[in-house]
Amino acid sequence: MIDIFIVPGVWTVFASLAGVLIAVIGVAQLEQARTLANGLRTLPSRWGMTGRFVLGHLAALPLASALILLLVSTGIEGMPRLLLATVALAIYLYIGVIIPRKPVTARQQEQKRLRRLTPSFVAYVRVALAGYDPPPMLLERYVMRPDDHYAPMQRAVADALRLMRDHGVLPFDALRRVARDRGCAELIDVAEALTQSEAEGSDPQTALLAQETTLNQVLHDEFRQMIERRKLYLLALAALAVVSVLVQIIFVIVMGSNVMGRF
Repeated sequence: MIDIFIVPGVWTVFASLAGVLIAVIGVAQLEQARTLANGLRTLPSRWGMTGRFVLGHLAALPLASALILLLVSTGIEGMPRLLLATVALAIYLYIGVIIPRKPVTARQQEQKRLRRLTPSFVAYVRVALAGYDPPPMLLERYVMRPDDHYAPMQRAVADALRLMRDHGVLPFDALRRVARDRGCAELIDVAEALTQSEAEGSDPQTALLAQETTLNQVLHDEFRQMIERRKLYLLALAALAVVSVLVQIIFVIVMGSNVMGRF
Protein backbone atom coordinates (compact mmCIF):
# COMPACT_ATOMS: atom_id res chain seq x y z
CA MET A 1 0.00 0.00 0.00
CA ILE A 2 2.83 2.43 0.87
CA ASP A 3 4.50 1.64 -2.48
CA ILE A 4 1.69 3.50 -4.23
CA PHE A 5 2.91 6.84 -2.86
CA ILE A 6 6.38 6.42 -4.41
CA VAL A 7 5.07 5.62 -7.89
CA PRO A 8 6.07 8.42 -10.31
CA GLY A 9 3.18 10.74 -11.08
CA VAL A 10 1.01 9.86 -8.09
CA TRP A 11 1.55 13.19 -6.36
CA THR A 12 0.77 14.97 -9.63
CA VAL A 13 -2.57 13.16 -9.70
CA PHE A 14 -3.27 14.23 -6.12
CA ALA A 15 -2.36 17.83 -6.92
CA SER A 16 -4.62 17.84 -9.98
CA LEU A 17 -7.43 16.38 -7.90
CA ALA A 18 -7.00 19.15 -5.33
CA GLY A 19 -7.11 21.75 -8.13
CA VAL A 20 -10.29 20.26 -9.53
CA LEU A 21 -11.93 20.29 -6.09
CA ILE A 22 -10.99 23.96 -5.66
CA ALA A 23 -12.51 24.71 -9.07
CA VAL A 24 -15.72 22.86 -8.11
CA ILE A 25 -16.00 24.91 -4.91
CA GLY A 26 -15.44 28.08 -6.94
CA VAL A 27 -18.20 27.19 -9.40
CA ALA A 28 -20.61 26.48 -6.53
CA GLN A 29 -19.82 29.84 -4.93
CA LEU A 30 -20.32 31.65 -8.25
CA GLU A 31 -23.75 30.03 -8.66
CA GLN A 32 -24.68 31.01 -5.10
CA ALA A 33 -23.55 34.60 -5.70
CA ARG A 34 -25.59 34.80 -8.90
CA THR A 35 -28.65 33.50 -7.03
CA LEU A 36 -28.27 36.12 -4.31
CA ALA A 37 -27.78 38.89 -6.89
CA ASN A 38 -30.86 37.96 -8.92
CA GLY A 39 -33.08 37.20 -5.97
CA LEU A 40 -34.19 34.02 -7.76
CA ARG A 41 -32.84 30.50 -8.03
CA THR A 42 -31.81 29.94 -11.63
CA LEU A 43 -30.45 26.85 -13.33
CA PRO A 44 -26.85 26.93 -14.57
CA SER A 45 -26.53 28.04 -18.18
CA ARG A 46 -25.58 25.68 -20.99
CA TRP A 47 -21.92 26.51 -20.57
CA GLY A 48 -22.33 26.24 -16.82
CA MET A 49 -23.71 22.71 -17.13
CA THR A 50 -20.89 21.84 -19.53
CA GLY A 51 -18.38 23.13 -17.00
CA ARG A 52 -20.04 21.09 -14.25
CA PHE A 53 -19.77 17.92 -16.34
CA VAL A 54 -16.14 18.64 -17.25
CA LEU A 55 -15.20 19.30 -13.63
CA GLY A 56 -17.13 16.24 -12.54
CA HIS A 57 -15.25 13.98 -14.95
CA LEU A 58 -11.93 15.59 -14.01
CA ALA A 59 -12.68 14.94 -10.34
CA ALA A 60 -13.94 11.40 -10.93
CA LEU A 61 -11.06 10.21 -13.11
CA PRO A 62 -8.29 10.57 -10.46
CA LEU A 63 -10.40 8.87 -7.79
CA ALA A 64 -11.35 5.97 -10.05
CA SER A 65 -7.78 5.77 -11.34
CA ALA A 66 -6.45 5.59 -7.77
CA LEU A 67 -8.63 2.56 -7.08
CA ILE A 68 -7.59 0.92 -10.34
CA LEU A 69 -3.94 1.64 -9.49
CA LEU A 70 -4.46 0.07 -6.07
CA LEU A 71 -6.08 -2.91 -7.75
CA VAL A 72 -3.20 -3.42 -10.18
CA SER A 73 -0.36 -2.76 -7.71
CA THR A 74 -1.62 -5.09 -4.98
CA GLY A 75 -2.48 -7.97 -7.34
CA ILE A 76 -5.87 -8.63 -5.77
CA GLU A 77 -7.78 -11.49 -7.39
CA GLY A 78 -11.24 -12.98 -7.22
CA MET A 79 -14.23 -11.31 -5.62
CA PRO A 80 -12.27 -8.42 -3.97
CA ARG A 81 -10.94 -7.47 -7.40
CA LEU A 82 -14.48 -7.37 -8.81
CA LEU A 83 -15.72 -5.34 -5.83
CA LEU A 84 -12.94 -2.75 -6.18
CA ALA A 85 -13.61 -2.43 -9.92
CA THR A 86 -17.32 -1.96 -9.20
CA VAL A 87 -16.57 0.69 -6.56
CA ALA A 88 -14.30 2.53 -9.00
CA LEU A 89 -17.02 2.52 -11.67
CA ALA A 90 -19.64 3.65 -9.14
CA ILE A 91 -17.44 6.53 -7.95
CA TYR A 92 -16.83 7.63 -11.54
CA LEU A 93 -20.54 7.58 -12.41
CA TYR A 94 -21.63 9.31 -9.20
CA ILE A 95 -19.06 12.13 -9.29
CA GLY A 96 -18.88 12.47 -13.06
CA VAL A 97 -22.55 12.16 -14.01
CA ILE A 98 -24.97 12.19 -11.05
CA ILE A 99 -23.55 15.13 -9.06
CA PRO A 100 -23.28 17.49 -12.08
CA ARG A 101 -26.92 16.75 -12.98
CA LYS A 102 -28.23 17.43 -9.48
CA PRO A 103 -29.56 20.94 -10.26
CA VAL A 104 -31.56 19.59 -13.21
CA THR A 105 -32.97 16.58 -11.36
CA ALA A 106 -33.78 18.70 -8.29
CA ARG A 107 -35.63 21.19 -10.48
CA GLN A 108 -37.63 18.43 -12.19
CA GLN A 109 -38.63 16.92 -8.85
CA GLU A 110 -39.59 20.35 -7.52
CA GLN A 111 -41.74 21.03 -10.60
CA LYS A 112 -43.63 17.77 -10.07
CA ARG A 113 -44.27 18.56 -6.41
CA LEU A 114 -45.35 22.12 -7.20
CA ARG A 115 -47.75 20.80 -9.81
CA ARG A 116 -49.39 18.52 -7.25
CA LEU A 117 -49.55 21.30 -4.65
CA THR A 118 -51.00 23.96 -6.95
CA PRO A 119 -54.70 22.96 -6.45
CA SER A 120 -54.43 23.23 -2.65
CA PHE A 121 -52.64 26.57 -3.01
CA VAL A 122 -55.39 27.86 -5.31
CA ALA A 123 -58.02 26.76 -2.78
CA TYR A 124 -56.15 28.59 -0.01
CA VAL A 125 -55.89 31.76 -2.12
CA ARG A 126 -59.62 31.64 -2.95
CA VAL A 127 -60.57 31.33 0.72
CA ALA A 128 -58.15 34.09 1.74
CA LEU A 129 -59.38 36.45 -0.96
CA ALA A 130 -62.98 35.73 0.01
CA GLY A 131 -62.03 36.86 3.52
CA TYR A 132 -60.62 40.12 2.08
CA ASP A 133 -57.06 39.41 3.14
CA PRO A 134 -54.54 41.68 1.39
CA PRO A 135 -52.05 39.85 -0.87
CA PRO A 136 -48.97 40.40 1.36
CA MET A 137 -50.77 39.04 4.43
CA LEU A 138 -52.16 36.17 2.33
CA LEU A 139 -48.67 35.09 1.28
CA GLU A 140 -47.18 35.59 4.74
CA ARG A 141 -49.84 33.42 6.38
CA TYR A 142 -49.12 30.63 3.90
CA VAL A 143 -45.49 30.36 5.06
CA MET A 144 -46.22 31.07 8.73
CA ARG A 145 -46.35 27.38 9.70
CA PRO A 146 -43.69 25.31 7.93
CA ASP A 147 -44.89 21.92 6.71
CA ASP A 148 -42.76 19.30 4.99
CA HIS A 149 -45.60 18.31 2.69
CA TYR A 150 -46.07 21.89 1.44
CA ALA A 151 -42.38 22.80 1.61
CA PRO A 152 -41.81 23.37 -2.16
CA MET A 153 -44.77 25.75 -2.44
CA GLN A 154 -43.85 27.49 0.82
CA ARG A 155 -40.30 28.03 -0.47
CA ALA A 156 -41.69 29.55 -3.66
CA VAL A 157 -43.98 31.88 -1.69
CA ALA A 158 -41.11 32.81 0.65
CA ASP A 159 -38.97 33.71 -2.38
CA ALA A 160 -41.84 35.85 -3.68
CA LEU A 161 -42.06 37.68 -0.35
CA ARG A 162 -38.29 38.24 -0.36
CA LEU A 163 -38.46 39.56 -3.90
CA MET A 164 -41.34 41.84 -2.94
CA ARG A 165 -39.44 43.34 0.01
CA ASP A 166 -36.04 43.65 -1.67
CA HIS A 167 -37.14 44.96 -5.09
CA GLY A 168 -40.45 46.64 -4.34
CA VAL A 169 -42.48 44.32 -6.57
CA LEU A 170 -46.22 43.78 -6.14
CA PRO A 171 -47.00 40.53 -4.24
CA PHE A 172 -48.66 38.56 -7.03
CA ASP A 173 -46.21 39.92 -9.61
CA ALA A 174 -43.38 38.63 -7.43
CA LEU A 175 -45.17 35.29 -7.24
CA ARG A 176 -45.44 35.26 -11.04
CA ARG A 177 -41.70 35.85 -11.41
CA VAL A 178 -40.90 33.09 -8.95
CA ALA A 179 -43.33 30.72 -10.72
CA ARG A 180 -41.62 31.41 -14.05
CA ASP A 181 -38.27 30.77 -12.41
CA ARG A 182 -39.54 27.43 -11.06
CA GLY A 183 -40.89 26.46 -14.50
CA CYS A 184 -44.19 24.95 -13.26
CA ALA A 185 -46.77 25.74 -15.98
CA GLU A 186 -49.79 25.31 -13.71
CA LEU A 187 -48.41 27.63 -11.04
CA ILE A 188 -47.47 30.14 -13.75
CA ASP A 189 -51.09 30.19 -15.01
CA VAL A 190 -52.39 30.80 -11.49
CA ALA A 191 -49.85 33.55 -10.84
CA GLU A 192 -50.67 35.19 -14.19
CA ALA A 193 -54.38 35.29 -13.29
CA LEU A 194 -53.58 36.76 -9.86
CA THR A 195 -51.22 39.33 -11.35
CA GLN A 196 -53.81 40.41 -13.89
CA SER A 197 -56.49 40.78 -11.24
CA GLU A 198 -54.04 42.69 -9.03
CA ALA A 199 -53.26 45.12 -11.87
CA GLU A 200 -56.88 45.58 -12.93
CA GLY A 201 -58.44 45.47 -9.48
CA SER A 202 -60.84 42.69 -10.53
CA ASP A 203 -61.98 39.58 -8.70
CA PRO A 204 -60.02 36.42 -9.74
CA GLN A 205 -62.37 33.95 -8.03
CA THR A 206 -64.00 32.70 -11.25
CA ALA A 207 -60.67 32.14 -13.03
CA LEU A 208 -59.14 30.47 -9.97
CA LEU A 209 -62.14 28.17 -9.57
CA ALA A 210 -61.91 27.09 -13.22
CA GLN A 211 -58.18 26.48 -12.94
CA GLU A 212 -58.57 24.52 -9.70
CA THR A 213 -61.30 22.31 -11.18
CA THR A 214 -59.38 21.68 -14.40
CA LEU A 215 -56.12 20.90 -12.64
CA ASN A 216 -57.80 18.55 -10.16
CA GLN A 217 -59.37 16.68 -13.07
CA VAL A 218 -56.07 16.47 -14.94
CA LEU A 219 -54.22 15.18 -11.88
CA HIS A 220 -56.99 12.65 -11.22
CA ASP A 221 -56.79 11.38 -14.81
CA GLU A 222 -53.00 11.12 -14.59
CA PHE A 223 -53.33 9.16 -11.34
CA ARG A 224 -55.76 6.73 -12.98
CA GLN A 225 -53.42 6.29 -15.94
CA MET A 226 -50.54 5.57 -13.56
CA ILE A 227 -52.66 2.92 -11.80
CA GLU A 228 -53.55 1.34 -15.15
CA ARG A 229 -49.89 1.24 -16.18
CA ARG A 230 -48.94 -0.41 -12.90
CA LYS A 231 -51.70 -2.98 -13.41
CA LEU A 232 -50.24 -3.81 -16.80
CA TYR A 233 -46.76 -4.16 -15.30
CA LEU A 234 -48.12 -6.48 -12.60
CA LEU A 235 -49.97 -8.57 -15.20
CA ALA A 236 -46.78 -8.84 -17.25
CA LEU A 237 -44.81 -9.97 -14.19
CA ALA A 238 -47.53 -12.49 -13.32
CA ALA A 239 -47.47 -13.83 -16.89
CA LEU A 240 -43.69 -14.20 -16.74
CA ALA A 241 -43.98 -16.02 -13.42
CA VAL A 242 -46.60 -18.41 -14.85
CA VAL A 243 -44.46 -19.11 -17.92
CA SER A 244 -41.43 -19.72 -15.70
CA VAL A 245 -43.40 -22.18 -13.55
CA LEU A 246 -44.70 -24.00 -16.65
CA VAL A 247 -41.18 -24.29 -18.07
CA GLN A 248 -39.93 -25.74 -14.79
CA ILE A 249 -42.83 -28.23 -14.65
CA ILE A 250 -42.18 -29.34 -18.26
CA PHE A 251 -38.47 -29.67 -17.49
CA VAL A 252 -39.18 -31.82 -14.44
CA ILE A 253 -41.62 -34.02 -16.39
CA VAL A 254 -39.21 -34.52 -19.30
CA MET A 255 -36.19 -35.19 -17.11
CA GLY A 256 -38.26 -37.44 -14.83
CA SER A 257 -39.52 -39.51 -17.78
CA ASN A 258 -35.97 -39.92 -19.05
CA VAL A 259 -34.78 -41.06 -15.64
CA MET A 260 -37.68 -43.49 -15.28
CA GLY A 261 -37.03 -44.84 -18.79
CA ARG A 262 -33.52 -45.94 -17.73
CA PHE A 263 -35.03 -48.25 -15.13
